[in-house]
Amino acid sequence: MKKYLYGVAAALVMISAASCSDFLERSPEDALSPASFWQSESDAYLAMTGCYNGLNYIYHSADWVGYNAIYMDCLSDDYFAYFSWEGRRVLTTGNLTANDTGTSFFQFSDIRACNEYLENEGNVNWDSQATEAQYRAEVKTIRALLYLYRSEYYGDYPLITNTIDDPGDSYLSRTPVAEVRSFIVKELEEAIPALPERSDVTQGRICKQFAQGLLMRYYLWRSDWANAAKYAREIVERGGLTLSANYADMFLEGNQYDAETIFDFSFIANTSRDVYGNPFVANGGLGGWSSVVPTVDLMDEFECIDGKPITESPLYDPSRPFLNRDPRLRASIVYPGQPYPGYGDGTTKGGYRSVYNSMPRSIDGNNNADFWNNAANASKSGLQLGKYFQASNVAGGDLSHLTLHFKAMRLAEAILTLAECDIEQNNLQEAAALINQIRQRAGMPDITVSDQATMRAQVRRERRVELNGEGLRRFDLVRWKSANGQPYIVEKFNNFSIEHIDGDLVDEVDANGDYIAVVTGRSADAFSSENYKSYKPYQILFPIGQGTLDINPNLQQNPGY
Repeated sequence: MKKYLYGVAAALVMISAASCSDFLERSPEDALSPASFWQSESDAYLAMTGCYNGLNYIYHSADWVGYNAIYMDCLSDDYFAYFSWEGRRVLTTGNLTANDTGTSFFQFSDIRACNEYLENEGNVNWDSQATEAQYRAEVKTIRALLYLYRSEYYGDYPLITNTIDDPGDSYLSRTPVAEVRSFIVKELEEAIPALPERSDVTQGRICKQFAQGLLMRYYLWRSDWANAAKYAREIVERGGLTLSANYADMFLEGNQYDAETIFDFSFIANTSRDVYGNPFVANGGLGGWSSVVPTVDLMDEFECIDGKPITESPLYDPSRPFLNRDPRLRASIVYPGQPYPGYGDGTTKGGYRSVYNSMPRSIDGNNNADFWNNAANASKSGLQLGKYFQASNVAGGDLSHLTLHFKAMRLAEAILTLAECDIEQNNLQEAAALINQIRQRAGMPDITVSDQATMRAQVRRERRVELNGEGLRRFDLVRWKSANGQPYIVEKFNNFSIEHIDGDLVDEVDANGDYIAVVTGRSADAFSSENYKSYKPYQILFPIGQGTLDINPNLQQNPGY
Protein backbone atom coordinates (compact mmCIF):
# COMPACT_ATOMS: atom_id res chain seq x y z
CA MET A 1 0.00 0.00 0.00
CA LYS A 2 1.42 3.38 -0.89
CA LYS A 3 2.81 5.67 1.76
CA TYR A 4 -0.02 8.15 1.42
CA LEU A 5 -2.45 5.45 2.50
CA TYR A 6 -0.52 5.14 5.74
CA GLY A 7 0.00 8.82 6.25
CA VAL A 8 -3.68 9.65 6.32
CA ALA A 9 -4.65 6.71 8.49
CA ALA A 10 -3.99 8.63 11.70
CA ALA A 11 -6.55 11.23 10.71
CA LEU A 12 -9.19 8.54 10.62
CA VAL A 13 -8.92 8.10 14.38
CA MET A 14 -11.32 10.99 14.82
CA ILE A 15 -13.72 9.53 12.30
CA SER A 16 -13.82 5.80 12.84
CA ALA A 17 -11.50 4.94 15.71
CA ALA A 18 -13.07 2.95 18.47
CA SER A 19 -13.21 3.27 22.21
CA CYS A 20 -12.20 0.24 24.26
CA SER A 21 -14.83 0.94 26.90
CA ASP A 22 -17.40 -1.60 25.77
CA PHE A 23 -18.03 -4.64 23.64
CA LEU A 24 -18.45 -2.94 20.27
CA GLU A 25 -15.93 -0.17 20.98
CA ARG A 26 -18.25 2.72 20.11
CA SER A 27 -16.83 5.95 18.74
CA PRO A 28 -15.64 8.51 21.31
CA GLU A 29 -17.89 11.47 22.03
CA ASP A 30 -15.37 13.93 20.59
CA ALA A 31 -15.36 12.23 17.16
CA LEU A 32 -15.56 14.46 14.11
CA SER A 33 -19.19 15.05 13.21
CA PRO A 34 -20.40 13.17 10.14
CA ALA A 35 -22.32 16.30 9.13
CA SER A 36 -19.10 18.29 8.81
CA PHE A 37 -16.99 15.55 7.30
CA TRP A 38 -18.89 13.55 4.70
CA GLN A 39 -18.99 16.17 1.96
CA SER A 40 -16.25 15.86 -0.67
CA GLU A 41 -14.79 12.99 -2.64
CA SER A 42 -11.51 13.59 -0.79
CA ASP A 43 -13.38 13.02 2.50
CA ALA A 44 -14.58 9.70 1.15
CA TYR A 45 -11.05 8.76 0.10
CA LEU A 46 -9.78 9.52 3.59
CA ALA A 47 -12.50 7.40 5.17
CA MET A 48 -11.95 4.58 2.70
CA THR A 49 -8.26 4.64 3.63
CA GLY A 50 -9.26 4.19 7.25
CA CYS A 51 -11.09 1.03 6.25
CA TYR A 52 -7.89 -0.31 4.69
CA ASN A 53 -6.31 0.33 8.07
CA GLY A 54 -8.57 -2.42 9.39
CA LEU A 55 -6.56 -4.98 7.44
CA ASN A 56 -3.92 -4.62 10.14
CA TYR A 57 -5.81 -7.19 12.19
CA ILE A 58 -5.36 -9.72 9.40
CA TYR A 59 -1.98 -8.90 7.85
CA HIS A 60 -0.14 -6.72 10.38
CA SER A 61 -1.09 -7.12 14.02
CA ALA A 62 -3.38 -5.85 16.69
CA ASP A 63 -0.30 -4.93 18.69
CA TRP A 64 3.37 -4.08 18.22
CA VAL A 65 4.66 -7.47 17.13
CA GLY A 66 4.07 -6.89 13.45
CA TYR A 67 3.52 -9.69 10.98
CA ASN A 68 0.25 -11.57 11.46
CA ALA A 69 0.62 -12.92 7.94
CA ILE A 70 3.57 -15.06 9.02
CA TYR A 71 2.05 -15.82 12.41
CA MET A 72 -0.93 -17.38 10.62
CA ASP A 73 1.34 -20.23 9.56
CA CYS A 74 2.49 -20.67 13.16
CA LEU A 75 -1.02 -22.08 13.65
CA SER A 76 0.04 -25.00 11.47
CA ASP A 77 2.82 -27.56 11.10
CA ASP A 78 4.91 -25.22 8.93
CA TYR A 79 6.22 -22.67 11.44
CA PHE A 80 6.75 -22.56 15.18
CA ALA A 81 6.42 -19.49 17.41
CA TYR A 82 8.40 -20.07 20.57
CA PHE A 83 7.63 -17.19 22.93
CA SER A 84 4.38 -17.70 24.82
CA TRP A 85 3.58 -13.99 25.00
CA GLU A 86 3.23 -13.92 21.21
CA GLY A 87 0.18 -16.11 21.67
CA ARG A 88 0.60 -18.57 18.81
CA ARG A 89 2.35 -21.53 20.44
CA VAL A 90 -0.62 -22.42 22.62
CA LEU A 91 -3.01 -22.29 19.65
CA THR A 92 -1.53 -25.50 18.25
CA THR A 93 -0.52 -27.60 21.26
CA GLY A 94 -4.05 -28.30 22.50
CA ASN A 95 -3.62 -26.22 25.65
CA LEU A 96 -5.52 -23.11 24.61
CA THR A 97 -7.91 -21.47 27.06
CA ALA A 98 -10.06 -18.35 26.94
CA ASN A 99 -7.49 -16.52 29.06
CA ASP A 100 -4.54 -17.01 26.73
CA THR A 101 -2.89 -14.43 24.54
CA GLY A 102 -3.80 -15.21 20.96
CA THR A 103 -7.58 -15.18 21.31
CA SER A 104 -7.86 -11.46 20.53
CA PHE A 105 -9.15 -11.74 16.94
CA PHE A 106 -12.70 -11.24 18.25
CA GLN A 107 -13.05 -7.47 17.80
CA PHE A 108 -15.08 -4.94 15.81
CA SER A 109 -13.45 -1.53 15.43
CA ASP A 110 -12.34 -2.35 11.89
CA ILE A 111 -15.81 -3.60 10.94
CA ARG A 112 -17.31 -0.46 12.44
CA ALA A 113 -15.13 1.73 10.21
CA CYS A 114 -16.51 -0.08 7.16
CA ASN A 115 -20.07 0.24 8.41
CA GLU A 116 -19.61 3.95 9.01
CA TYR A 117 -18.26 4.46 5.52
CA LEU A 118 -21.13 2.60 3.87
CA GLU A 119 -23.71 4.50 5.93
CA ASN A 120 -22.31 7.92 5.05
CA GLU A 121 -20.82 7.73 1.56
CA GLY A 122 -24.22 8.61 0.09
CA ASN A 123 -23.89 12.10 1.62
CA VAL A 124 -20.76 12.87 -0.39
CA ASN A 125 -20.87 15.19 -3.40
CA TRP A 126 -19.25 12.74 -5.78
CA ASP A 127 -17.40 13.92 -8.88
CA SER A 128 -17.72 10.46 -10.45
CA GLN A 129 -20.28 7.72 -9.97
CA ALA A 130 -17.66 5.18 -11.06
CA THR A 131 -15.35 6.33 -8.26
CA GLU A 132 -18.20 6.11 -5.78
CA ALA A 133 -18.97 2.56 -6.88
CA GLN A 134 -15.30 1.54 -6.74
CA TYR A 135 -14.74 2.92 -3.24
CA ARG A 136 -17.93 1.25 -2.02
CA ALA A 137 -16.79 -2.05 -3.53
CA GLU A 138 -13.35 -1.79 -1.91
CA VAL A 139 -14.91 -1.23 1.51
CA LYS A 140 -17.38 -4.08 1.02
CA THR A 141 -14.48 -6.37 0.11
CA ILE A 142 -12.56 -5.36 3.23
CA ARG A 143 -15.59 -5.98 5.43
CA ALA A 144 -16.22 -9.35 3.78
CA LEU A 145 -12.57 -10.33 4.30
CA LEU A 146 -12.78 -9.49 8.00
CA TYR A 147 -15.92 -11.58 8.41
CA LEU A 148 -14.44 -14.41 6.35
CA TYR A 149 -11.44 -14.85 8.63
CA ARG A 150 -13.34 -14.35 11.88
CA SER A 151 -16.07 -16.80 10.96
CA GLU A 152 -13.36 -19.35 10.13
CA TYR A 153 -11.68 -18.77 13.50
CA TYR A 154 -14.81 -18.60 15.67
CA GLY A 155 -17.78 -20.02 13.74
CA ASP A 156 -20.85 -18.05 14.83
CA TYR A 157 -19.94 -14.35 14.89
CA PRO A 158 -22.04 -11.22 15.52
CA LEU A 159 -23.05 -9.88 12.10
CA ILE A 160 -23.09 -6.10 12.42
CA THR A 161 -23.78 -4.05 9.33
CA ASN A 162 -24.52 -0.66 10.87
CA THR A 163 -22.88 1.59 13.43
CA ILE A 164 -24.18 1.27 16.97
CA ASP A 165 -24.11 4.30 19.23
CA ASP A 166 -26.63 3.34 21.91
CA PRO A 167 -24.84 1.35 24.65
CA GLY A 168 -27.97 -0.68 25.18
CA ASP A 169 -27.79 -2.00 21.63
CA SER A 170 -24.16 -3.02 21.67
CA TYR A 171 -24.36 -6.31 23.54
CA LEU A 172 -25.31 -8.56 20.65
CA SER A 173 -25.35 -12.31 20.50
CA ARG A 174 -23.53 -14.40 17.90
CA THR A 175 -25.04 -14.78 14.45
CA PRO A 176 -25.15 -18.34 13.08
CA VAL A 177 -22.15 -18.94 10.86
CA ALA A 178 -24.32 -19.94 7.90
CA GLU A 179 -25.89 -16.48 7.90
CA VAL A 180 -22.49 -14.82 8.18
CA ARG A 181 -21.23 -16.85 5.25
CA SER A 182 -24.21 -15.94 3.10
CA PHE A 183 -23.47 -12.31 3.84
CA ILE A 184 -19.79 -12.74 2.83
CA VAL A 185 -20.74 -14.23 -0.53
CA LYS A 186 -23.36 -11.54 -1.20
CA GLU A 187 -20.94 -8.71 -0.36
CA LEU A 188 -18.21 -10.03 -2.62
CA GLU A 189 -20.54 -10.81 -5.50
CA GLU A 190 -21.87 -7.25 -5.31
CA ALA A 191 -18.37 -5.77 -5.13
CA ILE A 192 -16.75 -7.58 -8.06
CA PRO A 193 -18.41 -5.69 -10.97
CA ALA A 194 -17.33 -2.28 -9.65
CA LEU A 195 -13.72 -3.21 -8.89
CA PRO A 196 -10.96 -2.45 -11.42
CA GLU A 197 -8.77 -5.07 -13.02
CA ARG A 198 -5.43 -5.83 -11.35
CA SER A 199 -3.63 -4.03 -14.19
CA ASP A 200 -5.52 -0.82 -13.41
CA VAL A 201 -4.85 -0.45 -9.67
CA THR A 202 -1.87 0.93 -7.77
CA GLN A 203 -0.02 -1.10 -5.19
CA GLY A 204 -2.04 -1.80 -2.07
CA ARG A 205 -5.48 -1.19 -3.61
CA ILE A 206 -8.06 -3.94 -3.97
CA CYS A 207 -8.79 -5.22 -7.47
CA LYS A 208 -11.44 -7.44 -9.03
CA GLN A 209 -9.19 -10.50 -8.90
CA PHE A 210 -8.70 -10.16 -5.14
CA ALA A 211 -12.44 -10.23 -4.47
CA GLN A 212 -12.73 -13.20 -6.82
CA GLY A 213 -9.87 -14.82 -4.94
CA LEU A 214 -11.64 -14.40 -1.61
CA LEU A 215 -14.67 -16.20 -3.04
CA MET A 216 -12.30 -18.83 -4.42
CA ARG A 217 -10.91 -19.38 -0.93
CA TYR A 218 -14.37 -19.37 0.64
CA TYR A 219 -15.65 -22.11 -1.66
CA LEU A 220 -12.41 -24.08 -1.43
CA TRP A 221 -12.66 -24.07 2.35
CA ARG A 222 -16.21 -25.46 1.95
CA SER A 223 -14.97 -28.14 -0.53
CA ASP A 224 -17.34 -26.65 -3.10
CA TRP A 225 -15.13 -27.61 -6.02
CA ALA A 226 -17.33 -26.23 -8.79
CA ASN A 227 -17.63 -22.74 -7.36
CA ALA A 228 -14.01 -22.60 -6.20
CA ALA A 229 -12.94 -23.59 -9.71
CA LYS A 230 -15.21 -20.95 -11.23
CA TYR A 231 -13.46 -18.09 -9.44
CA ALA A 232 -10.01 -19.61 -9.71
CA ARG A 233 -10.47 -19.92 -13.47
CA GLU A 234 -11.49 -16.28 -13.72
CA ILE A 235 -8.15 -15.35 -12.18
CA VAL A 236 -6.02 -17.88 -14.05
CA GLU A 237 -7.50 -17.46 -17.52
CA ARG A 238 -8.87 -13.90 -17.56
CA GLY A 239 -7.04 -12.06 -14.82
CA GLY A 240 -4.16 -10.73 -16.90
CA LEU A 241 -1.58 -12.08 -14.43
CA THR A 242 1.62 -14.01 -15.15
CA LEU A 243 3.90 -16.17 -13.04
CA SER A 244 7.15 -14.52 -12.03
CA ALA A 245 10.23 -15.99 -13.67
CA ASN A 246 12.06 -16.86 -10.45
CA TYR A 247 10.53 -18.10 -7.20
CA ALA A 248 13.22 -16.81 -4.83
CA ASP A 249 13.54 -13.40 -6.48
CA MET A 250 9.80 -12.85 -6.21
CA PHE A 251 10.17 -12.23 -2.48
CA LEU A 252 12.99 -9.71 -2.74
CA GLU A 253 11.94 -6.27 -1.64
CA GLY A 254 12.30 -4.77 -5.10
CA ASN A 255 10.16 -7.43 -6.81
CA GLN A 256 7.36 -7.90 -4.37
CA TYR A 257 4.64 -6.13 -6.35
CA ASP A 258 5.13 -8.09 -9.54
CA ALA A 259 2.82 -9.37 -12.26
CA GLU A 260 1.99 -12.45 -10.17
CA THR A 261 0.79 -10.50 -7.14
CA ILE A 262 -2.97 -10.04 -6.90
CA PHE A 263 -2.92 -8.06 -3.66
CA ASP A 264 -0.16 -7.14 -1.26
CA PHE A 265 -0.06 -5.55 2.14
CA SER A 266 2.87 -3.18 2.25
CA PHE A 267 5.13 -2.39 5.15
CA ILE A 268 7.15 0.82 4.79
CA ALA A 269 10.24 1.36 6.96
CA ASN A 270 10.09 4.07 9.62
CA THR A 271 6.33 4.50 9.46
CA SER A 272 3.54 3.17 11.65
CA ARG A 273 3.23 0.39 9.09
CA ASP A 274 6.75 -1.00 9.10
CA VAL A 275 7.72 -4.54 10.10
CA TYR A 276 9.12 -5.31 13.51
CA GLY A 277 11.43 -7.97 12.14
CA ASN A 278 13.15 -9.19 15.30
CA PRO A 279 10.93 -12.28 15.83
CA PHE A 280 11.75 -13.60 12.37
CA VAL A 281 15.54 -13.15 12.18
CA ALA A 282 18.50 -15.09 13.59
CA ASN A 283 19.99 -14.31 16.98
CA GLY A 284 23.77 -14.58 16.52
CA GLY A 285 25.22 -11.42 15.03
CA LEU A 286 21.91 -10.07 13.69
CA GLY A 287 20.23 -9.61 17.06
CA GLY A 288 16.98 -11.28 16.11
CA TRP A 289 14.88 -13.43 18.38
CA SER A 290 14.43 -16.58 16.24
CA SER A 291 10.95 -16.73 17.70
CA VAL A 292 9.18 -17.69 14.49
CA VAL A 293 11.04 -20.45 12.63
CA PRO A 294 10.26 -23.12 10.02
CA THR A 295 9.77 -26.63 11.33
CA VAL A 296 11.90 -29.63 10.39
CA ASP A 297 8.62 -31.20 9.29
CA LEU A 298 8.24 -28.51 6.62
CA MET A 299 11.88 -29.00 5.60
CA ASP A 300 11.14 -32.68 4.98
CA GLU A 301 8.19 -31.90 2.70
CA PHE A 302 10.31 -30.48 -0.13
CA GLU A 303 11.08 -33.10 -2.76
CA CYS A 304 14.48 -33.91 -4.17
CA ILE A 305 15.43 -32.39 -7.47
CA ASP A 306 14.41 -35.62 -9.25
CA GLY A 307 10.80 -34.91 -8.30
CA LYS A 308 10.53 -37.64 -5.68
CA PRO A 309 9.85 -37.18 -1.95
CA ILE A 310 12.75 -37.79 0.41
CA THR A 311 11.24 -41.16 1.39
CA GLU A 312 11.62 -42.38 -2.21
CA SER A 313 14.48 -40.49 -3.85
CA PRO A 314 17.91 -42.12 -4.19
CA LEU A 315 19.35 -38.60 -4.15
CA TYR A 316 18.37 -38.01 -0.54
CA ASP A 317 21.03 -38.41 2.13
CA PRO A 318 19.63 -37.80 5.65
CA SER A 319 23.10 -36.82 6.86
CA ARG A 320 23.30 -34.17 4.11
CA PRO A 321 19.63 -33.25 3.83
CA PHE A 322 20.02 -29.94 2.00
CA LEU A 323 21.70 -31.35 -1.09
CA ASN A 324 19.72 -32.10 -4.27
CA ARG A 325 16.50 -30.55 -3.02
CA ASP A 326 13.67 -28.56 -4.58
CA PRO A 327 15.11 -25.01 -5.01
CA ARG A 328 12.11 -23.63 -3.12
CA LEU A 329 13.58 -25.13 0.06
CA ARG A 330 16.57 -22.80 -0.13
CA ALA A 331 14.32 -19.87 -1.06
CA SER A 332 12.01 -20.50 1.90
CA ILE A 333 14.36 -21.60 4.69
CA VAL A 334 17.74 -20.36 5.86
CA TYR A 335 19.42 -23.61 6.86
CA PRO A 336 22.94 -24.21 8.24
CA GLY A 337 25.65 -23.52 5.71
CA GLN A 338 23.93 -20.75 3.77
CA PRO A 339 25.91 -17.53 3.34
CA TYR A 340 24.11 -14.79 5.22
CA PRO A 341 25.52 -11.34 4.39
CA GLY A 342 25.49 -9.19 7.48
CA TYR A 343 25.36 -12.20 9.76
CA GLY A 344 28.12 -12.49 12.37
CA ASP A 345 30.70 -9.93 13.46
CA GLY A 346 32.72 -10.06 10.24
CA THR A 347 35.29 -12.48 11.56
CA THR A 348 35.86 -16.04 10.45
CA LYS A 349 34.04 -18.51 12.68
CA GLY A 350 34.78 -22.18 12.37
CA GLY A 351 36.45 -21.49 9.03
CA TYR A 352 33.36 -19.87 7.54
CA ARG A 353 32.62 -16.16 7.20
CA SER A 354 29.06 -14.83 7.43
CA VAL A 355 27.47 -18.26 7.30
CA TYR A 356 24.48 -19.34 9.36
CA ASN A 357 25.29 -22.35 11.55
CA SER A 358 22.90 -23.37 14.31
CA MET A 359 23.92 -26.99 14.76
CA PRO A 360 27.00 -27.22 17.03
CA ARG A 361 26.79 -26.20 20.66
CA SER A 362 30.06 -24.28 20.31
CA ILE A 363 32.10 -22.85 17.45
CA ASP A 364 35.87 -22.50 17.86
CA GLY A 365 35.42 -23.10 21.57
CA ASN A 366 32.88 -20.28 21.90
CA ASN A 367 29.24 -20.61 22.86
CA ASN A 368 27.06 -20.73 19.73
CA ALA A 369 24.24 -18.24 20.27
CA ASP A 370 22.14 -20.02 17.63
CA PHE A 371 22.29 -23.53 19.11
CA TRP A 372 18.73 -24.37 20.11
CA ASN A 373 19.11 -24.37 23.92
CA ASN A 374 22.11 -22.06 24.34
CA ALA A 375 19.86 -19.00 24.27
CA ALA A 376 16.16 -18.16 24.41
CA ASN A 377 16.64 -16.36 21.08
CA ALA A 378 18.14 -19.39 19.34
CA SER A 379 16.06 -21.21 16.72
CA LYS A 380 14.29 -24.17 18.31
CA SER A 381 14.47 -26.10 15.03
CA GLY A 382 17.89 -24.96 13.85
CA LEU A 383 16.26 -23.24 10.86
CA GLN A 384 15.37 -19.63 10.04
CA LEU A 385 12.88 -17.91 7.78
CA GLY A 386 14.18 -17.24 4.30
CA LYS A 387 10.97 -16.18 2.61
CA TYR A 388 10.65 -12.40 2.99
CA PHE A 389 13.43 -12.37 5.59
CA GLN A 390 16.28 -13.45 3.35
CA ALA A 391 19.55 -11.66 3.89
CA SER A 392 19.19 -9.02 1.21
CA ASN A 393 15.91 -7.83 2.75
CA VAL A 394 17.26 -7.49 6.30
CA ALA A 395 21.04 -7.05 6.20
CA GLY A 396 22.12 -3.54 7.07
CA GLY A 397 18.63 -2.46 8.05
CA ASP A 398 17.00 -1.71 11.38
CA LEU A 399 15.25 -4.95 12.29
CA SER A 400 12.62 -2.98 14.16
CA HIS A 401 11.63 -0.93 11.10
CA LEU A 402 11.82 -3.07 7.97
CA THR A 403 10.18 -2.57 4.59
CA LEU A 404 8.43 -5.64 3.21
CA HIS A 405 5.40 -6.32 1.06
CA PHE A 406 3.39 -9.37 2.08
CA LYS A 407 1.81 -11.20 -0.84
CA ALA A 408 -1.70 -11.56 0.49
CA MET A 409 -2.73 -13.36 -2.70
CA ARG A 410 -0.90 -14.34 -5.87
CA LEU A 411 -1.52 -16.20 -9.10
CA ALA A 412 0.20 -19.42 -7.98
CA GLU A 413 -2.47 -19.92 -5.32
CA ALA A 414 -5.24 -19.65 -7.92
CA ILE A 415 -3.44 -22.10 -10.23
CA LEU A 416 -3.03 -24.68 -7.48
CA THR A 417 -6.62 -24.15 -6.33
CA LEU A 418 -7.89 -24.78 -9.84
CA ALA A 419 -5.68 -27.88 -10.04
CA GLU A 420 -7.08 -29.23 -6.77
CA CYS A 421 -10.65 -28.62 -7.92
CA ASP A 422 -9.86 -30.42 -11.18
CA ILE A 423 -8.49 -33.40 -9.27
CA GLU A 424 -11.55 -33.63 -7.07
CA GLN A 425 -13.72 -33.49 -10.22
CA ASN A 426 -11.51 -36.04 -12.04
CA ASN A 427 -10.15 -33.58 -14.59
CA LEU A 428 -6.71 -35.07 -14.06
CA GLN A 429 -5.06 -34.08 -17.33
CA GLU A 430 -5.78 -30.39 -16.82
CA ALA A 431 -4.73 -30.64 -13.17
CA ALA A 432 -1.33 -32.04 -14.09
CA ALA A 433 -0.76 -29.24 -16.60
CA LEU A 434 -1.58 -26.62 -13.99
CA ILE A 435 0.66 -28.15 -11.33
CA ASN A 436 3.48 -28.36 -13.84
CA GLN A 437 3.30 -24.62 -14.48
CA ILE A 438 4.24 -24.11 -10.84
CA ARG A 439 6.88 -26.82 -10.82
CA GLN A 440 8.54 -25.62 -14.01
CA ARG A 441 8.92 -22.15 -12.56
CA ALA A 442 10.54 -23.69 -9.49
CA GLY A 443 12.96 -25.77 -11.57
CA MET A 444 11.29 -29.08 -10.74
CA PRO A 445 10.40 -31.90 -13.15
CA ASP A 446 6.84 -32.34 -14.37
CA ILE A 447 4.44 -34.76 -12.76
CA THR A 448 2.60 -37.25 -14.89
CA VAL A 449 -1.10 -37.99 -14.87
CA SER A 450 -1.88 -40.81 -12.46
CA ASP A 451 -4.75 -41.90 -10.26
CA GLN A 452 -6.83 -39.39 -8.31
CA ALA A 453 -5.43 -40.29 -4.88
CA THR A 454 -1.82 -39.89 -6.01
CA MET A 455 -2.54 -36.57 -7.66
CA ARG A 456 -4.47 -35.39 -4.61
CA ALA A 457 -1.39 -36.04 -2.47
CA GLN A 458 0.76 -34.24 -5.05
CA VAL A 459 -1.30 -31.06 -5.14
CA ARG A 460 -1.42 -30.97 -1.35
CA ARG A 461 2.36 -31.21 -1.19
CA GLU A 462 2.66 -28.56 -3.87
CA ARG A 463 0.42 -26.15 -1.98
CA ARG A 464 2.49 -26.61 1.15
CA VAL A 465 5.92 -25.99 -0.36
CA GLU A 466 4.85 -23.28 -2.82
CA LEU A 467 2.68 -21.27 -0.41
CA ASN A 468 4.49 -21.78 2.90
CA GLY A 469 4.56 -18.61 4.97
CA GLU A 470 1.60 -17.09 3.14
CA GLY A 471 -0.99 -17.77 5.83
CA LEU A 472 -2.95 -20.58 4.15
CA ARG A 473 -1.65 -23.81 5.69
CA ARG A 474 -3.97 -24.02 8.70
CA PHE A 475 -7.04 -23.56 6.53
CA ASP A 476 -5.85 -26.48 4.39
CA LEU A 477 -5.25 -28.67 7.44
CA VAL A 478 -8.76 -27.92 8.70
CA ARG A 479 -10.57 -28.66 5.42
CA TRP A 480 -8.63 -31.77 4.38
CA LYS A 481 -9.77 -35.03 5.89
CA SER A 482 -7.60 -37.88 7.15
CA ALA A 483 -8.30 -41.56 6.45
CA ASN A 484 -10.73 -41.77 9.37
CA GLY A 485 -12.71 -38.76 8.15
CA GLN A 486 -11.68 -36.25 10.79
CA PRO A 487 -9.99 -32.95 9.93
CA TYR A 488 -6.36 -33.60 9.13
CA ILE A 489 -5.21 -30.97 11.63
CA VAL A 490 -6.37 -33.19 14.49
CA GLU A 491 -4.42 -36.19 13.27
CA LYS A 492 -1.33 -34.10 12.51
CA PHE A 493 -1.18 -32.40 15.88
CA ASN A 494 -1.57 -35.66 17.74
CA ASN A 495 1.49 -37.05 15.98
CA PHE A 496 3.74 -34.02 15.75
CA SER A 497 6.95 -32.78 17.35
CA ILE A 498 9.17 -29.74 17.17
CA GLU A 499 12.46 -31.31 16.16
CA HIS A 500 15.86 -29.65 15.97
CA ILE A 501 18.85 -30.72 13.91
CA ASP A 502 22.35 -31.29 15.30
CA GLY A 503 25.68 -31.58 13.52
CA ASP A 504 28.15 -29.17 11.93
CA LEU A 505 29.42 -27.77 8.65
CA VAL A 506 32.24 -29.28 6.64
CA ASP A 507 34.77 -27.38 4.57
CA GLU A 508 33.04 -28.21 1.31
CA VAL A 509 30.79 -26.02 -0.84
CA ASP A 510 27.81 -27.20 -2.89
CA ALA A 511 26.53 -25.87 -6.23
CA ASN A 512 24.66 -23.04 -4.49
CA GLY A 513 27.78 -21.80 -2.74
CA ASP A 514 26.58 -23.15 0.61
CA TYR A 515 28.89 -24.94 3.01
CA ILE A 516 27.59 -28.46 3.35
CA ALA A 517 25.77 -29.25 6.58
CA VAL A 518 26.31 -32.72 7.98
CA VAL A 519 23.43 -33.64 10.28
CA THR A 520 24.34 -36.14 12.98
CA GLY A 521 20.94 -36.27 14.63
CA ARG A 522 17.53 -34.72 15.01
CA SER A 523 15.67 -34.65 18.26
CA ALA A 524 12.30 -33.64 19.67
CA ASP A 525 13.56 -33.20 23.22
CA ALA A 526 13.13 -29.44 23.15
CA PHE A 527 9.43 -29.55 24.02
CA SER A 528 8.81 -33.15 24.97
CA SER A 529 6.31 -32.19 27.67
CA GLU A 530 3.93 -30.46 25.29
CA ASN A 531 4.59 -31.87 21.85
CA TYR A 532 1.09 -31.87 20.40
CA LYS A 533 -0.51 -34.82 22.13
CA SER A 534 -3.87 -33.43 23.19
CA TYR A 535 -5.31 -31.55 20.23
CA LYS A 536 -9.07 -32.09 19.98
CA PRO A 537 -11.55 -31.40 17.15
CA TYR A 538 -13.30 -28.63 19.10
CA GLN A 539 -10.02 -26.68 19.14
CA ILE A 540 -10.38 -25.98 15.43
CA LEU A 541 -12.53 -23.07 16.57
CA PHE A 542 -10.84 -20.59 18.90
CA PRO A 543 -12.27 -19.61 22.27
CA ILE A 544 -13.66 -16.15 22.72
CA GLY A 545 -11.41 -14.27 25.14
CA GLN A 546 -12.67 -14.23 28.69
CA GLY A 547 -12.46 -10.45 28.83
CA THR A 548 -14.88 -10.17 25.92
CA LEU A 549 -17.28 -12.63 27.55
CA ASP A 550 -17.15 -10.68 30.81
CA ILE A 551 -18.15 -7.47 29.02
CA ASN A 552 -20.97 -8.92 26.93
CA PRO A 553 -23.23 -11.38 28.80
CA ASN A 554 -25.11 -12.22 25.58
CA LEU A 555 -22.13 -14.05 24.07
CA GLN A 556 -21.79 -17.79 24.48
CA GLN A 557 -18.39 -19.50 24.51
CA ASN A 558 -17.48 -22.07 21.87
CA PRO A 559 -17.99 -25.67 23.08
CA GLY A 560 -15.11 -27.33 24.88
CA TYR A 561 -13.58 -24.23 26.46
